[in-house]
Amino acid sequence: MQLDFNRAPHSPATDLARRLTTAAGKPTPRRRKKEVPPHWERGYRSHYYRNERGDKLGEVRLSDRGELPVVYRWAAGNYSGAEGSLVHARARVEETVGFGMRQLSLF
Repeated sequence: MQLDFNRAPHSPATDLARRLTTAAGKPTPRRRKKEVPPHWERGYRSHYYRNERGDKLGEVRLSDRGELPVVYRWAAGNYSGAEGSLVHARARVEETVGFGMRQLSLF
């Protein structure tokens, strides 16, 4: 049996090359993976702020039972504090994490 090399298809040899080229022969641009923003994980007496990989970036805890006044203690990185409401405590954690993720200029 003889092989006829004149009748071979004129398309790219590999699957990857075939997918990267269009009908015009130009490669298609690759799409960037969308960065998933951090999210809040809700618990019974505490909430955790986690990134897409599940690493803990910050947390908010409710004060112990019977302790008055009721406060929400938050911690993120080297910063911590107490707030009167959950909304404000969560905002402080998000603010602190956002501040820590930015590179500040040296001068």
